[in-house]
Amino acid sequence: MFKLDEPNVGKKEIEYVTEAIKSGWISSHGSFVKKFEKMFADYTGVKYAVSCFSGTSALMLMCATLKLQKGDEIILPSLTFTANAWALVQSGAKVVFADCSEGKYTLSPEDVKKRITNKTKVIFPTHLYGYPAELDELKEICEKRNILLIEDCCQATGSRYKDKMVGSIGDFNIHSFHNKLIASGEGGMVTTNNKELAERFHSLKNPPSVNRPEERNNFSEIAMNHRMSNLHAAVGVAQLEKLEEGVKKKIRMANLYNQQFQDSEEINIFQANPQDRTVYWRYSVFIDEKINLKSFIKEAMKSGIATRETFLPLHLHPFFKNQYKISLPNCEKIGGTGLDIPSSINLSENDIIFISKKLKENARKLISSKN
Repeated sequence: MFKLDEPNVGKKEIEYVTEAIKSGWISSHGSFVKKFEKMFADYTGVKYAVSCFSGTSALMLMCATLKLQKGDEIILPSLTFTANAWALVQSGAKVVFADCSEGKYTLSPEDVKKRITNKTKVIFPTHLYGYPAELDELKEICEKRNILLIEDCCQATGSRYKDKMVGSIGDFNIHSFHNKLIASGEGGMVTTNNKELAERFHSLKNPPSVNRPEERNNFSEIAMNHRMSNLHAAVGVAQLEKLEEGVKKKIRMANLYNQQFQDSEEINIFQANPQDRTVYWRYSVFIDEKINLKSFIKEAMKSGIATRETFLPLHLHPFFKNQYKISLPNCEKIGGTGLDIPSSINLSENDIIFISKKLKENARKLISSKN
C-alpha cells in the first residue's frame, strides 16, 4: 500500500530523545526546547521563535496574544484547516471567508479587498500544501490599512516566497510539527520579529504557579499550559537538521509527478510559481468533473494507492454553512475535484511512475464507462 505520507524518523531522533531522557529533563525545561527555538529562528530568518505544544495551541494562543475580541474581523481562505477558523470563533472574533486565486491553492488578494471593513484586524493566509501565498500583494493591503498579516505556515515549513522563508514576512506566524515537513509527534511554533508579541505568547503558554514566590501575585489574565516537552523538541531538532534534504526529495517527487501527468486529459495539476520554493507537503491532482470522485478513490485503493479528497471549503462545512451563504467558486472547484495522492519522501522514482500510470489508467477507464 502506498500511503499518503509517513514521517521520516531515523537514528538521530532516537539518539536525541535518549539524551533528553538521560538528562533527567523530559519536561519543557529541558535544553532541547531552547535549542529547537534558536535553530528554528535562525532557519526561518526571524528574531524570535517560541515553541508550544501544537499548531492548534499556537492558533489558540495567537488569539489571546493579539487580544482578539468580539467584533474583530479576520479574513482567511475558506480552503484551510478547520482549527484556523475554530480558534477564531472561540476567541469571539468574526471569521470572514475569502476565495482562492484562480489556478492557485492560496488566498486571493483581489477577493480579500472586497471583504475588508473598518473592523478587519487580521488577514490570515494559509500556505496550503506548501504553496506560498501571494504575500507581496497581501502585505501591501495590510500596510495601507494598518492590518496585521499572519502567515499559516503549518504545511509549508521550508517553503520560500521569492527569496524569503515563509514565516518571516508576516507580523506573527504559525507553524505545526504534527506529521508535517518536520514531524515531532506533536509540536508547534510561532515566529515573529516583534519582541512584545513573542514575550506575550511565551507568558501565555506558561501558567503562573502559586508555589513560586515571584508569581504569586501574577494572575492578571488567564494563562494555561501549552508548552512543548523536551522529548518532542529533541525529535524536532533532529528533524530540522535534515529538513533541507527532505525538501529536496519533495521537490524531486513533485517534478516527476508533473512530468507523468502532463499528457493526461482526465487528471490536471496546478503548477507552482517558479519564483517560489514550494515544499509539497501534499501533492494533489484534479480529477475530471465527469468522473465520480468516490469511484476514483475506490479504484485507486484496489491498486494499493491511498488517496484523500482535498480540504472541504469551510464555508460548506456543517459548522459554518448555515451562517455563510456565499459562493467561492475557486475554493469550491478545488474541494470538489481535488485529490491528495501519495507524497512521502520515501517514494522511489519507480513508485511515482507506477502510481501515476495506475491513476491515469483508472481515470480513462471511468471516463470510458460513462460513454
